Amino acid sequence: MLIEDGKADGTELHKVSVKILPFWIDKPEIWFYQVDAQFKISGITAEETKFNYLISQLDPKFVENVWDIIRSNSQTKYTDSKTRLLNLFKESENARIQRLITGIDLDDLKPSQLLQKLRSVAISDVSENLIKTLWLGKLPDSIKNILIVSKEDTDSLAIMADKICDMSPKTEICSTSYEHSSSNELLDRVKI
Repeated sequence: MLIEDGKADGTELHKVSVKILPFWIDKPEIWFYQVDAQFKISGITAEETKFNYLISQLDPKFVENVWDIIRSNSQTKYTDSKTRLLNLFKESENARIQRLITGIDLDDLKPSQLLQKLRSVAISDVSENLIKTLWLGKLPDSIKNILIVSKEDTDSLAIMADKICDMSPKTEICSTSYEHSSSNELLDRVKI
């Protein structure tokens, strides 16, 4: 039996519907990965069918970015539209590096969540050592000083950091906004 884009020769076919979520402007690569996964699950391989699903689900403000492709006679409209949208909305390598270095903080995340966020932003040629260094630099000193002496891999360190945070009062150890006491306040405490 030959099946292509929901058509079967001589047998009944139960079609899996394609549900495309709204275009994710902040993460177009992930969005297209999800769209392509939907097509694969549904057995959709034809360029024209993929294109028709894409255009029918795409918000009008994004359709205008591919209007010339829609009107063209190209046989690769889906691929062309995908390339165009990725080129327009994908974060540049420089912006990713900048965000990796300065744009991600611990805030209300667990240390392991921060590590995964750094990894998701990192470009493919960023070494695990650099990610580990950036991650440790974003942790409070009280956690970093414990982890820095360990020879464990980064994932194991992240689990350790989570446990340290879970066992410690949030305001003392796991908050990056914790205000350090002035030297005079510390001296006063020591004298007592």
